[in-house]
Amino acid sequence: MSRQAEEFRSIVMDNMAEGLYSTDEQGRLTSLNRAASRMLGWTEQELLGRDVHRTVHAPSPTADCPLLRVRATGEPVEADDEAYVRKDGTVFPVRYSAAPLDVGADVPGLVVVFRDTTEQRRRQQREVEDRHDQKLESLGRLSAGLAHEINTPIQFVGDNTRFLAGAYQQMLDLLLVYRECLEPDHGERPWEERKRRAAEAERAADMDYLAAEVPGAVAQSLEGIERVASLVRAMKAFSHKGTEERAYADLNEAIRTTVTVARNEVKYVADVVLDLDDIPELLCHVGDLNQVFLNLLVNAAHAMEGRQERGEIRISTRAEDDTVVITFADDGTGIPEEIQGLIFEPFFTTKEVGKGTGQGLALAAAVCAKHGGTIDVASRPGEGAVFTLRLPIAGRREPA
Repeated sequence: MSRQAEEFRSIVMDNMAEGLYSTDEQGRLTSLNRAASRMLGWTEQELLGRDVHRTVHAPSPTADCPLLRVRATGEPVEADDEAYVRKDGTVFPVRYSAAPLDVGADVPGLVVVFRDTTEQRRRQQREVEDRHDQKLESLGRLSAGLAHEINTPIQFVGDNTRFLAGAYQQMLDLLLVYRECLEPDHGERPWEERKRRAAEAERAADMDYLAAEVPGAVAQSLEGIERVASLVRAMKAFSHKGTEERAYADLNEAIRTTVTVARNEVKYVADVVLDLDDIPELLCHVGDLNQVFLNLLVNAAHAMEGRQERGEIRISTRAEDDTVVITFADDGTGIPEEIQGLIFEPFFTTKEVGKGTGQGLALAAAVCAKHGGTIDVASRPGEGAVFTLRLPIAGRREPA
């Protein structure tokens, strides 16, 4: 390599934002750029000749070291969730790629390019916290309705339980009288007296009434308990603090959960119709999508407030090739054409002060984009609106 080319290579290496180092075939360091020196806390002279794995990659067991795999196989590797050790012993997360250096031998060495992902991890964690706060804020806005939804079945379960307690006591009294009739006659109580007491107990118990009412009270109580349990499950699923990791999720179940959570917000103005096809699970952040579904559902309900007749909100899902399509259609007031291009902008709202923040649809657009998908709207004033989400089943393709 000419002196000019060597100087150019040195300038490029030392001005890279990423750390870069190279090793020989034994894994000993042969060069180190300025960014790598800064991130690791070592100078090039201090590291030259050292075993790189034992020096900066020690948290990974030697047998599992990706760098050793490159040397053994000659194939490049990438690692998104690794850790390096600084000179002072502190550990920091890195993302790196390693490739063999083919110079005069099969695998004489390798070159590694890495990036400190500490700030990226912090930013991702802040995003998780912010999204969780938004979900809790949504639950806070819906809390009065949720309390009503829970209180109603609790009330009739309580009433039925008190009724069943009284019925139990009446039947127990009758059973004790019957048992008395079956006991041997030792002259303490004449048979006629026993029959009279049994007849009185039967009249007091009103067995025909109890036979008709008790099964219904039990069934109604079980239904109420299930309603409360389903609400609690939905609230727990909706408010669950997610992570930055994507996972496959059933979006139909996520939609049902959201409808349950928002039921009291919607039930006075519209009927919710679910038209959910069999769709594959989606690789996604399901907590984020729950928030999007809630925003779209509540917006649709608000578009119908003040009308005399009930409206309809239809939520549909279907699969198209490698995409899941979700639609929220309402027959509310619609959206004027001149503002349809603005509704996904942050802080844009047509609602009165205190009713909306202008963040709901902006969040929906951001979440769809994060998943590699889209959201759009079709609407005419007075004819309602249809919001269509298109999300890739395999999730957003990560950059190579």
